[in-house]
Amino acid sequence: MNTEQQTRKGFSLIEMMVSVTIFAIVMLIGVGALLSLIETNRRAQAINSTVNNLNAALEGMSRSIRTGISYYCSTNANININGISGQQDCVGEDGGRLIAFRPSSGSNNITAYRLSSGQLQRNVGSGWIDLTAPEITIDTFRVWVRGSAPGDGEQPRALMVIKGSAPVPGGRTEFQIQSSVTQRILDI
Repeated sequence: MNTEQQTRKGFSLIEMMVSVTIFAIVMLIGVGALLSLIETNRRAQAINSTVNNLNAALEGMSRSIRTGISYYCSTNANININGISGQQDCVGEDGGRLIAFRPSSGSNNITAYRLSSGQLQRNVGSGWIDLTAPEITIDTFRVWVRGSAPGDGEQPRALMVIKGSAPVPGGRTEFQIQSSVTQRILDI
């Protein structure tokens, strides 16, 4: 007699259900992690864009202030900058709201920086223009100037503090930046 033993090959229904369930759980965890990474990447890109915009604005401000002369600091951000003559320090606790100066090139154009409507602005005689992106909100711009008077034995310098916020996916992120600039031309 020929007795052949039959062996069943393949998976049973239970084994198939267990393997599909394990696969589904692993895929759900993987997709959740992927979505979390995408959201984190969006936040990082938004913060990077904000930092780049602020860095460009602050670098431009610092460069022009450093090469300027006759610093004038005012607690009033809305003064007529064309009427400014002489120098003025802001050394009080609250600092100033506007810094103006003349370029060292000898030009009579006064350059000024201020905060207006949540934007850092620059004026070079032809009107105020925004330096920061519209989505960035600047809440505070303070400047302290020391040594602006010629021959006072102190090299002119300005300290700027900028506080604000910028949108990121899921909310806003706040920032505070501080920069100190010393006049390049020797004046002690």
